[in-house]
Amino acid sequence: MAQTKSPKAQEFDTLIIGAGLGGLIAANVLEATGRNVVLIEALDTLGGASRSGQTAAGGIEHGLKIIPDTEESHAALDWLEKVIGQKIHRTSVEASPLNYDDGKFKPYVGFGDESVRTSSEIEAYAPPKRLELSPAPREWIQILADQFSGTLLTLSHATKMVIEDGFVLETIVNGAKRISAREVVFAASPQTLPALLGAETLAPRVRQKLIKGDFWTSVNLDLVHSQPITDSRAVHILKGANEEPTVGTFHPAVTLEDGRTLQVSQWLTLIPREDIDEEEFVASALKQIKRQLKRAYESALGNLVQERILVVPCSHGSLAGAFEVPGRIPKISNVWMTSAFFSDQKNTLGTLLQTRRCLEEMGDALVDTDLTSASPTVSAEA
Repeated sequence: MAQTKSPKAQEFDTLIIGAGLGGLIAANVLEATGRNVVLIEALDTLGGASRSGQTAAGGIEHGLKIIPDTEESHAALDWLEKVIGQKIHRTSVEASPLNYDDGKFKPYVGFGDESVRTSSEIEAYAPPKRLELSPAPREWIQILADQFSGTLLTLSHATKMVIEDGFVLETIVNGAKRISAREVVFAASPQTLPALLGAETLAPRVRQKLIKGDFWTSVNLDLVHSQPITDSRAVHILKGANEEPTVGTFHPAVTLEDGRTLQVSQWLTLIPREDIDEEEFVASALKQIKRQLKRAYESALGNLVQERILVVPCSHGSLAGAFEVPGRIPKISNVWMTSAFFSDQKNTLGTLLQTRRCLEEMGDALVDTDLTSASPTVSAEA
């Protein structure tokens, strides 16, 4: 029997699933076109992997964020300026990545012949030049959230999509509530699609890629040091024998009102996504980070003010080539996906590029604003 839309379903022009960076950008852009937009988020906070983290030294990014200083980055940021209605000041930091070997720091030149399973993910954090941004990504979230005036539903988890003739008629939320929309922007993790769509919707090859693909969970450690450790601005890529790399960086030291001078550093390593439920693997990853950091900076773990642990399931990986059209589900006409996994760039930049690609396909790449910006404001810092 053919499925029909429930008369009790709430109706909108656009449903956006996931209120991370991609979802919030899409919500603002599409709302500006006059659409009636509903944005749902499984958590009680907005921002996803881009939300703000708080430490004794002030606000930081929710995990390590590195945006390369490239023409592609500047073009994406120019576009984002139009979305948020604000200039994004850019400071170019030129500091070649470092590793630590034989008791000294050396320029990072890759892993050579050594087999490193996470190399493509780690190297995305190691551009020779990167951008520091103001407002920063965590601040974009608040700007976008404040601008959005559509319907926002937090603690709302998409549990099923009802499909008829290649069209998502309804999305069931929290197992009961029904939402109907003529277009769906899927800004959540693509790995949840098999459960949402059911066994018969995805081609077996695509389904297998989503279920058993080469995806990684990031184990992050943010540290607040009681005194400055280094003035190096370089990204550090630290690796011991038979270990996946640890990558991280030190932020500039800050002096608080009480006179203390603190320094924040942020580190991550990657473990296979299926190990997320094994506490011993997470604990081992954290020990690895600390071991490699202490090897490079002997005093780094002494008299810490704060440690902040963050584990992000399925945060890294790629779906390049898995879908015939990147970000589109085969044979479903009204769903677009904003995940960076579909971009040839990774992490925050990948999300910006893929979100813009989706909105261009929907016909709404730009928002009309009064912002007049011929070129970005960029300063240099060595």
